[in-house]
Amino acid sequence: MKDSKTVNLNLQRTILNGVKISHSVSQPVLRQEAGKWYLASFIFFYNREDIQTGMVNRPTVWALADLETGQLIREMQTKEQEFSEAAYDKKYCVRADAKYDTSREYYDVAFSVLDTVREELLRTGNLNEEMYRNYMEKILANIPKAYQRFYRELSVY
Repeated sequence: MKDSKTVNLNLQRTILNGVKISHSVSQPVLRQEAGKWYLASFIFFYNREDIQTGMVNRPTVWALADLETGQLIREMQTKEQEFSEAAYDKKYCVRADAKYDTSREYYDVAFSVLDTVREELLRTGNLNEEMYRNYMEKILANIPKAYQRFYRELSVY
């Protein structure tokens, strides 16, 4: 199994075929589609004004990756296959509302937790809900409140 840190880096590089347009790819979450487990990330686009105001549009693209290898399987436009109930006609605040720990060590710990969850899921077919909630808490702790909803809506929790 590829470790979650490497999977995340690969998704950051391969989503949207590496196109050079201002966008951000979320940290991976677990998602179940048609009884099968995947890693999933959403993508949102922004411009200079969005950065200055701290307000961005909701994600309009999301992607599924293989749970074991992290290989990108498919990208979907939300207009065709939705994952959220959020409105398209408003912007969401991504300005930091707290002091976040964005250190490499912090994410190393978070991805290690996700690795444990993925290993157990692959080995037994069972989701360790407590450990996965721990991962989500770690990831969401560094996400502004308005954008946390997209992680939750894309995820199994």
